[in-house]
Amino acid sequence: MTGNNYYLSHKPNKALFLDRDGVLIEYVPYLSHPNQVKIPVGAGETLKKWQDAGYLLIVITNQSGVARGYFSMSDVEAVHTRMRQEYERFNVEFQDIFMCPHQPAQNCKCRKPSPHMIFKASEKHLVEISNSFFIGDAFSDIECAVNAGCNPILLLTSRTEDNTQTLSHHQAAIHLVKELKETVRLIPV
Repeated sequence: MTGNNYYLSHKPNKALFLDRDGVLIEYVPYLSHPNQVKIPVGAGETLKKWQDAGYLLIVITNQSGVARGYFSMSDVEAVHTRMRQEYERFNVEFQDIFMCPHQPAQNCKCRKPSPHMIFKASEKHLVEISNSFFIGDAFSDIECAVNAGCNPILLLTSRTEDNTQTLSHHQAAIHLVKELKETVRLIPV
């Protein structure tokens, strides 16, 4: 069966795309060691509700520290292993992790706000982007979601809360939340 026939004969998946630093784990600039991984209070229970509602949990993250020489790909993998282990305590499973290791000056095609990683994830996991959500804590996450045609959710933090007026130029509806647990109200019933 060809890929197109498979897609037509199976219901497309929906996903909850997630930024890593500041959403899935507490924000630490250029986090590079598994011991730095701390999941926010209530995050495990919240993601379990999304997962139970049928959403694939897919991480979309920029990690320019690799290109800058601050840490290696194996350091990133160790952090991801620890993150997965922390969420396994809540029976939360990440379907996949897509990562851009480049710094902005490299002008790669994958770095957020480019939608490239969402498109790759969508193709790999047969995700219908328009029925999916992206939770991020940076404007590049929101731009990425909008550029992909995904439903954006901005998790307000001290880094973003004071600059929400910059979102007013968007035509897309952007959901603003102060805590990750508030996102469960957006799960379609």
